[in-house]
Amino acid sequence: MPITGTQFENHTKPFFRKVFEEIGFHVLEVRNQTSGTQNGFDIKISFEDDHGIDRSIFIECKYYETTLSFSQIVTKIIELNGSNYVPDGFIALSPKRDISNRDDNLKEQLESSFKFPIKFLTPDSEVHNLFALDEDYYKVVYDEECSIKLNREDYLKKFKARINMILSQKDTLAISNFISISETSETPDEDENLRTTLDEKLDALSPSNEERIRYHQLRCNYKIFLEEQQDLNNALRGKIIDWQDDLRLKAFRLTSKFKSDKNYTPSKFFHDFFQAAENSLISFYDNNSLSGSDEKLLHGVVMELAAECPLDWRE
Repeated sequence: MPITGTQFENHTKPFFRKVFEEIGFHVLEVRNQTSGTQNGFDIKISFEDDHGIDRSIFIECKYYETTLSFSQIVTKIIELNGSNYVPDGFIALSPKRDISNRDDNLKEQLESSFKFPIKFLTPDSEVHNLFALDEDYYKVVYDEECSIKLNREDYLKKFKARINMILSQKDTLAISNFISISETSETPDEDENLRTTLDEKLDALSPSNEERIRYHQLRCNYKIFLEEQQDLNNALRGKIIDWQDDLRLKAFRLTSKFKSDKNYTPSKFFHDFFQAAENSLISFYDNNSLSGSDEKLLHGVVMELAAECPLDWRE
């Protein structure tokens, strides 16, 4: 027998308490929004994360049989941001309908502005698998028996990883204007020829082995940082890539000038381009109110442009 939206919320509240407790979080409170208020959510889950930090995830329940538009979700996100709550994450929960006209660019802009991640649990993200953790709950929601067979332990591990990713994104968004590039032992997912190309260009400068290793490491650190931002702060990643693309055009132009001037040495061009890139970086940071790791970002991008070929100081 079909249920109402209010009944769905009432059944969903204990379900999420049970799941969060089963994946190892200490749940402090799971409660519904006070009737009549418009704070952009239906259920608030308060819990301690694995580090003992108090967290709150807000769920907006949409038990729709008809079209669910993205604009309806945006309204709730704006309401939540305008409330007195401090969300660690917002989840739009819709068991029956996918969200139509979803605008991922707008979603990222909202995340960047409001400083909390926005996620969707809908049919296209296989929300029915989550509900299959409780067959009685599944039957209430879908008005049919659950035929899904899950490896419960594996699924719960994946679900906890998704929640932890939300918390990581929240922490990153809280300092989203601060760039922190760390040294890494990881290798970027890329064409190996890029490293060879950079080596060939470094040959023209005759750097010491120590310098050569440092240039490669700075580029590697930058590439791994950029890969990580795809999940943590894609809006910041997009800004950096846009700036790199602008600098790529400058690299083409200045490389052409270098090739036409026979008195222009590779070493001088190398240092001149660094100066031009640094001036561009200062404007980029100022225009986007950024701080942190400016030299690491500068060296990483310049070495990446050299590896990709638009920047070439070889005679």
